[in-house]
Amino acid sequence: LLSKDAAIREVHHRVKNNLQTISSLLSLQARRVDDRAARVALREAERRVRSIALVHEILSRDPTEQVPFAEIVVSLVQMAEDSVVSAQPIVISTSGDLGDVTADVATPLAVTVAELLQNAVEHGFEPHAADDGSGGADGTGAARDGASARVGHVVVTMANTGTELTVAVQDDGVGLPEGFDIEKSTSLGLSIVRDLVESQLEGDIGMVSLPESEGGGTRVLISVPVRAPR
Repeated sequence: LLSKDAAIREVHHRVKNNLQTISSLLSLQARRVDDRAARVALREAERRVRSIALVHEILSRDPTEQVPFAEIVVSLVQMAEDSVVSAQPIVISTSGDLGDVTADVATPLAVTVAELLQNAVEHGFEPHAADDGSGGADGTGAARDGASARVGHVVVTMANTGTELTVAVQDDGVGLPEGFDIEKSTSLGLSIVRDLVESQLEGDIGMVSLPESEGGGTRVLISVPVRAPR
């Protein structure tokens, strides 16, 4: 059993290293591309690969097939904060916890949360002029006048009822365009999020604009059934 556990950890460690190598190659390629659209696509792919690598990094420390999702969220928040290039300061905070989740849930959920955080910091507030293409899911609004004069907030709220995992990503930014429907969105980032939640996680996702009485902005709510460890 000890040999098997060590082998499992080694497999996850090698997968993590390979994913980090792929991420580095994508980053190197992005720096050599002149076309902005291509650079954006490569950097988005790099970030998604890094999100998956985070799960395998945690799995490489423990032979079990469950991971503490709070550890993953800390790293995802750091990734999103590092990518903020808007003139408006943005603060990301978290509350609640999902506890330990199975690896087959942790991976798609990590990519989903990473996409939603990136979408919030890239498109939920004041537009930016940077061209490094760190982007996330496609934009959902235009900036308010004087937005740079205040701090933007993004809050990730998590809960585990024992039968259902819920994750909410809420910002106090500009909100969604009139008539927006995530089920009809053709943007790559939101399509990835929708497919991961509905197909792989067998869950539900909703994305709505909040009224000014609730602080304005956008709220994305994900609910996923709890899966028992194999």
